[in-house]
Amino acid sequence: MKPVDWNGTEPVAKSNDTLDVWIDSGSSSRSVLMRRPDLFHQPSTINHQPANWQADMYLEGSDQHRGWFQSSLLISLAGNGAAPYKTVLTHGFMVDADREKISKSKQGQGVYEKPQTADAYVKKWGADIVRLWVASQDFRNDIIVSQERINKVAETYRVIRNALRYQLSNLYDFDPATHSVPDEKLTGLDRWILGEYSKLEAEVIKAYDAYEFHVVYQQVSQFAAVELSAIYHDVIKDRLYTDPANSHRRRSTQTALHRLVSGLCQMLAPILSFTADEAWELIPDKPTQSVHETTWLRYSLVLPEGELLAWQQMLAIRDGALAELEKARQSKLIGKALEARTELIGGMIGVLVSQKDFESLRELLNVSQISAQPSDESLKVRVAKADGQKCARCWHWETDVGSHKEHPTICGRCVAAVSS
Repeated sequence: MKPVDWNGTEPVAKSNDTLDVWIDSGSSSRSVLMRRPDLFHQPSTINHQPANWQADMYLEGSDQHRGWFQSSLLISLAGNGAAPYKTVLTHGFMVDADREKISKSKQGQGVYEKPQTADAYVKKWGADIVRLWVASQDFRNDIIVSQERINKVAETYRVIRNALRYQLSNLYDFDPATHSVPDEKLTGLDRWILGEYSKLEAEVIKAYDAYEFHVVYQQVSQFAAVELSAIYHDVIKDRLYTDPANSHRRRSTQTALHRLVSGLCQMLAPILSFTADEAWELIPDKPTQSVHETTWLRYSLVLPEGELLAWQQMLAIRDGALAELEKARQSKLIGKALEARTELIGGMIGVLVSQKDFESLRELLNVSQISAQPSDESLKVRVAKADGQKCARCWHWETDVGSHKEHPTICGRCVAAVSS
């Protein structure tokens, strides 16, 4: 039986009439692209050739600027009056720690003491970590291959994966069809994180369009480590674990988590193919079985200027307050932050008071009580032991613990939660 070509119409046979390797490879656009029926949809505009016969992209190493890229361009210009490609993307080479090029000719010849093949790396770290490492590099330059560099990326991978796990684990009782909260009714904290995610998504899309995958890696890893892990995921534990199951505040946060994990899976799918698909399978009410079958529709939530300014102020106050809370811990005044009562003096407190954002600020600081003294002085933070007793359920220090006979060890807020 004779072998056939890709469309099953003509036999394939070895050619013995090669004119020149660069002329033959450079004319591949005519022998490959122009023979594809799916590119023959539009009328002829260039030398009686189909208008859309060009490849979307030619991808090769930087040495091909004087090789395949150039021969393809010159031959196509001479024969077709146009370049055979719409875009050219070039990359550097894989080099070892001594910046020597890693080539196939060196493999298996004792040149490398450590395994340098992709297969060896995949077996040790997994395909997605190797993909993430490749994406983290600026491929326009030579890429240094070392186990130390991949280990650092593996740490970033764990941060991203743990963020997805946290979000999914708190959606176990969430039904998007009945529990979702519209943007305008979300709590301030949830609106803030979705606004930050919206900005991230715009930057990531821009980076993907420019083939700057290392920028995607930097933006996503920074968002996962700072905005999510260090702030949002840490702050929302109280409302997720201690609020009534069907409370507005908890459903608002679950709505934000659902949107975050859905968007992050689509955002990461081109790089973390397996991880994104694995997480996608666990999202409630997902539209398709695989994330790779979805259409990525950009989510946009832009906070009004006043609301955004208030959150910028509160986060700035948080930075200063956390330093004072750490001093109080070191001096044994408090243990955990929930044992603290913070007093804010001066600074931008007057603005916060007028906007009634103290509960959001207390939640950001993760303290039990907060008070303020507006003044024209620069901001000062005082930390004292919280009033009242520790609630056995939410661990907040409250003055009404023990005031309910049926639940003598918990606060009034938790009594309402367990009663509901």
